Amino acid sequence: RIYRPRKPRESPLFRLVSQHIEEFLRVYPERFAKEHGPLRPVVERVLRGFIECGDVARGFARAWCSTCRTSDLIPYSCRGRNFCPSCEKKRSLLWAEWLREEVLEPVPHRHVVLTMPRLLRGIFRKRRELLLDLSQCGAEALSEYLRREVGADTRPGIVVSMATAGDMLQWNVHLHVLASDGAFSEDGTFHPLATWNGEALMRLFRERLLARLVDKHAISQELAQRLISWRHPGFSTHVGEPIAADDGQALENVAGYVTRNPLSLQRLLYIDGQQAVIYKGLKHNPSLGRNFETMDPVEWLARMADHIPNPGRHRTLFYAYYANR
Repeated sequence: RIYRPRKPRESPLFRLVSQHIEEFLRVYPERFAKEHGPLRPVVERVLRGFIECGDVARGFARAWCSTCRTSDLIPYSCRGRNFCPSCEKKRSLLWAEWLREEVLEPVPHRHVVLTMPRLLRGIFRKRRELLLDLSQCGAEALSEYLRREVGADTRPGIVVSMATAGDMLQWNVHLHVLASDGAFSEDGTFHPLATWNGEALMRLFRERLLARLVDKHAISQELAQRLISWRHPGFSTHVGEPIAADDGQALENVAGYVTRNPLSLQRLLYIDGQQAVIYKGLKHNPSLGRNFETMDPVEWLARMADHIPNPGRHRTLFYAYYANR
């Protein structure tokens, strides 16, 4: 392979952050704290680290070729989670490869997506500790569903990835799950599941999440009952097609997808002279009436800051048969 150094300063994201970080930090308390919550220290650390990412003046490693005696300077990276496209892409690829080789059993898997009503999403922005409860509720619902369908003494393999961004980078917390297409008995025997009932899984997820939010005093019992009574519940479940056990590339692709960076540089347009950011969606947004959104740079930074996780908080968690791996 040939090492091709990237040019971070040519990125529109670099220009945007470097030109507006000070203004963003100055106006955040008055302009954004009410909607987004107080400015977390990790946000400033990630943004300032991103400005230095890939800059050889900030430090580098020298890689030597013992055959031709040539060398390359490899600048240090910022490792900013859920923000730096370069660092997140590398992390995602390595994690997906590790997951396939070291964690997943050689059985079919499915990609499952669990979503909730818009009314509940803001709770997890203000109370980020509840994201762990959200992950647990999703895993519990999947485990219960598969035990009912396969056998009471079985456990599925479950990998949960918590996502917080929608298509336009708006706050839209939901779960991506890579689950075994069946469950394992205590002796390791795998019992496949012929068909999935997304409606039944959605009801289990709704039941557990609402009960947990009531228990944590995040919502009232009355609101939980009202959400259950809705004709259109706002909760949804998507169950993907089975991924064959021997299709390692497909497994890595899905694993990389569920842990991807919410930001895509290909969809970002920063217009320096007009101080405007245009972010393009992958599909038409009915509420906006278009497939893009225009913001001023500081507003866009506030939106992106929402998706930076707190230090020490994992975005991916392992449950049931895959726990403690």
